[in-house]
Amino acid sequence: MVFRLRKLGYDAPWKEPLRMRRSSTFALSFATFALVGLAAPALARAQDSSPEPLPPSEKKADPLEVAAPPPSPPPPPQRPLEVPERPTPPPPPSYEDDSEDDGWARGDHFEFTMGFLAGQRSYSKTSFKFEEGSAEGIGGGGLVAPFVKPPFDNTTVLGLRYDLRLVMSHIRMTVGFDVPFTTYKVSDSTAIYDVSGTQRTVTVQSLSSKELRFGIGGEYAWTKVAIFADLLGGVHWVDTELSIDGYKADYGAVSFAFSGRAGARAHVRKWFFAQAAGEVGIIGDIRWNAELSVGFFLK
Repeated sequence: MVFRLRKLGYDAPWKEPLRMRRSSTFALSFATFALVGLAAPALARAQDSSPEPLPPSEKKADPLEVAAPPPSPPPPPQRPLEVPERPTPPPPPSYEDDSEDDGWARGDHFEFTMGFLAGQRSYSKTSFKFEEGSAEGIGGGGLVAPFVKPPFDNTTVLGLRYDLRLVMSHIRMTVGFDVPFTTYKVSDSTAIYDVSGTQRTVTVQSLSSKELRFGIGGEYAWTKVAIFADLLGGVHWVDTELSIDGYKADYGAVSFAFSGRAGARAHVRKWFFAQAAGEVGIIGDIRWNAELSVGFFLK
């Protein structure tokens, strides 16, 4: 039976699994060979094929890109700010600005001064005019001789002086007012004069004046001191009262005088100063003056 089956092509049934194992191994080997055979040409073509270079562009270069300046170098590294552990305390406040101490007397400014005045006057060339009084009926209006005698020829004056001044570019412009009071002995002024043909005793009872002054000058200042010189012109109002044998007679005169003044100003504070000056008469009734005053300074 077995022999007959073998002749017909059949093997034994126990040999069937071995035959199937051999056939599957052969099929797997055949499939692997086929896949390798198909994939090898494709891989070879992929390695041989490389992308062709792009054709050169016909676009021209941008002139702004060509002429652009080179990039600026990077900024230097910043150092960290060093803060002291204990900051320096600010200086204590001062009542005066030390930066201007050396220039107190300089610059354009206004001044106002007030002080004392001493000097001498001579009214012997002043024309007095009778104004009023009971002596008019006895000829007091024509009296002339007493006005060239003491105290009119030379008298000492003491009084007050006030000035307001503007200084610009070293040029001084002054307006001031003086109140000088004459000092003399009444007994020294008593004398006998001919009044309308009659000898009468004449005594000078009072003599006073008021002076309005204008001045133009210059000054030079450094640190806290300034020296100055002025040409002064003043209008003088002079009043006097005479007694003629007991009759009263009032006389007055208006005159003009020129004088020259020079002095110095020293600052005690930026806004306060002291001043001393001397004055000499040129034309008019002023012989000399001396001044000591204080003033206020405003820039």
